[in-house]
Amino acid sequence: MEMFSGTMRFLLILFFSCLFCHGKATDCGGKSVAQTIVVDQQGKAAFTTVQAAIDSVKSNNDQWVKIHIKPGLYIERVTIPYEKPCIILEGESSSTTTISYSDHPSINNNATFTSSSSNVVASGITFKNSYNLANTIYEPKDVGSEPIEPATAARIYGDKSFFYNCSFVGYQDTLFDAYGRHYYKDCYIEGEIDFIFGSAQSYYEVNYTNNCLMDVVGRDPNLPGFVTAQGRSSSDDAGGFVFEGGSIRGNGKVNLGRAWRAYSRVIFHQTYFDSIITPEGWVAWNASDNASTTTYAEIDCKGPGADSSKRVPWTKKLSYSEMNDFSFTSFINKDGWFDNLPTIS
Repeated sequence: MEMFSGTMRFLLILFFSCLFCHGKATDCGGKSVAQTIVVDQQGKAAFTTVQAAIDSVKSNNDQWVKIHIKPGLYIERVTIPYEKPCIILEGESSSTTTISYSDHPSINNNATFTSSSSNVVASGITFKNSYNLANTIYEPKDVGSEPIEPATAARIYGDKSFFYNCSFVGYQDTLFDAYGRHYYKDCYIEGEIDFIFGSAQSYYEVNYTNNCLMDVVGRDPNLPGFVTAQGRSSSDDAGGFVFEGGSIRGNGKVNLGRAWRAYSRVIFHQTYFDSIITPEGWVAWNASDNASTTTYAEIDCKGPGADSSKRVPWTKKLSYSEMNDFSFTSFINKDGWFDNLPTIS
């Protein structure tokens, strides 16, 4: 009896051909941009919405396509699907180019921006979910007029994603850093409850400590929030959040993180902590049965909130060699994917 039928052979050939095509597509043809598309709300370009510009990119795209977004407030939900890699979203600055929406059904469906493809770059854009925010310029509301709900500004699924000079604005579950290797450079992230969460393998870097990498929006002085809720699920899971430099400031008490899953991993290196950081710093949450499986560490951090004398006893003390495993090169760029991206200014 033959092991495979003719139909099965065809399906297997098709399957492996698709794998080859997707692998080739993720190379994106080198560092050059093959096409630039412009979005302008005033009708002075090919598209007036960001989503329409993305929709125009061919499936299984294998060359870098830049979508330049003119200044404006774009009230729309934007998605880069899995089959459209090699896309650059370029705003003119995060203070003038904003993509915003107001929705909250669930963390899997409510995001203002969703990126599912590999090889995606974004720069100079604010991604906002205004549902829990007061005084938005197009849907003003009293802070207490509606219950707080998870309302995600961005969810990032694709591998090899780079965000430069972007802002992520929300209150609860602002940035769903879901899966893949991601690099956030000189970005601003605002929220209070689990406002950076997910299972990704991500590196957040700001080279100057006076810049506010994370801004805590406190509402209840008696109820501290959480900067991170990282979801690493096993000891051999590559995921984790590494924060290099920057600062945590704001107007409400906040914990550095809580364990969404048992092997949660978050490391702060040379980060400035304002006095808003709680003395204990970390919460076991879903790792409460054995908090020692988590990896929570603070190395060479500064500021009034950096006093670690009252931290939970299961935080980690990393040696120099262990810390080297969490450098940019070692942690997310071993294969050099970042070096193959087009230059972003």
